[in-house]
Amino acid sequence: MISSIQITGYRGLDQLNMSDLGRVNLLVGTNNSGKTSVLEAIEILTSKGDPARIWQITFRRGERVTTLLPAIPGTPNDKAPRLHVEGDICHLFTGHEIHPGKRFSIAASNETPKRSVDLEIIELSPKERVEAMTLSASPDELVSNLAITITGHPPPPSSRMLLSRVGGISPEHIVFPRGGASGSSDTQFITTESISRDRLLSFWSKVALKPEEELVLQALRFLDKDIERIAPVAPSLPNVYAPSRGGFIIKRASSEQPVPIGSMGDGMWRMLAMSIAITLCKGGTLLVDEIDTGLHYTVMSSMWKLIFNAAKQFDVQVFATTHSYDCIYSLAQLADESDAKNPITVQRLERGRSEAVPFSEQELVIAAEREIEVR
Repeated sequence: MISSIQITGYRGLDQLNMSDLGRVNLLVGTNNSGKTSVLEAIEILTSKGDPARIWQITFRRGERVTTLLPAIPGTPNDKAPRLHVEGDICHLFTGHEIHPGKRFSIAASNETPKRSVDLEIIELSPKERVEAMTLSASPDELVSNLAITITGHPPPPSSRMLLSRVGGISPEHIVFPRGGASGSSDTQFITTESISRDRLLSFWSKVALKPEEELVLQALRFLDKDIERIAPVAPSLPNVYAPSRGGFIIKRASSEQPVPIGSMGDGMWRMLAMSIAITLCKGGTLLVDEIDTGLHYTVMSSMWKLIFNAAKQFDVQVFATTHSYDCIYSLAQLADESDAKNPITVQRLERGRSEAVPFSEQELVIAAEREIEVR
C-alpha cells in the first residue's frame, strides 16, 4: 500500500504531500482544493504513466481540442473537412501551459520499493520530428516539435507521447510499445457520474457466478432488502440510443416482474459500480470521486463497512472524496472498529497549503464525537 505520496506540478497542485495513508482514505476540502486532481495523480502513478490513462483523464474532464483536417480523396465524404478531436494536454500542468521544460511528477513511498512517474515537455530535434510525422495517420495531421517524455519506476509502458500542432494528444500521436499499451486493470476510477453502462456490463462477466457476485448483491440490498438477483440484459433493438445507465434487470422478492436497474434510482447504480469495481482491482487501487453521490445518509455506515471489508479481502487501497459530513461521520464510526493493520484516515486538503492534514482513526473518532468540522 502507498503510505505517502508527493505531487509536484500537476494541475493546480504546485506541491502537495500526503502522509500517514491507510487502507481507506477519504479526501475532504473545499471546492477547487484539488481532491479530484489527487485521485487522477494516483491513477497516473499506479498505471505507470500509461498514455491511454492520460487520454481518458482529459476526456473525462471534457478537455478537448478540435481541428478541421482536409478531406481524404476517394472517400464517401471526400469534399467535406474532417473533424479531429484530441485530448488537450496543457491542463495537466500547472498554469495550463506547455513549453519545453514544463513537467509534473508523482512519487509514492510504500512497503515495497518507491514508485514514481515523471512527465516532461521536450522539444524534438528536426530528425525526431520527421520520424514522428511518419507515425501520423494522415500527412495533413502534422505533429508539433513538442513531445512528452514519460519516465519512472517501474518503467512506463511507453516513454513518449507526441503532441499535435494544437497541443493535443490522439491515438495516432501516442507511441505505444509493441503489443500495445499495457493498461493497469488493478486501478479503477469511478467518477461522479459513476461507470458507463457498456463498461459495467463488460465488468459483470468477471464477477458473474463467482463468490464476488454475492458481494454485489449484498451492496444492493443495503438500498433494497428485497433484492434477490441481478442479471445483464441485451438491448432489445440494435442501433438505438443506449442510456448511460441500464443493461441490468433486478428481481425483487415482492414482485414476479423484474425491473430495469434504471428504475431503482442513482444510488443503486452507484452501489453496483463500486461493488463490482472493488472486486476487479485485487492488490491494487480503487479511486472514487464523491463517493456518497446518490446515497442517502442512512446507508453510509453500511456502504463504508462493505468498502472496508472488501478492501481488506481483496487487498485494495481505497481513495475517495466527499463534501458530506454524514459520509465523514459514518467513516469515523467504522474507524473506531478498525484494526492497526488496516487503518482509516481522512486527509484534508487546503488551497495553497503543501501538506494535507491527516486525521488518524483516533482523531477522526474524537472529531466526530465532539462534532469538530474536518471538511
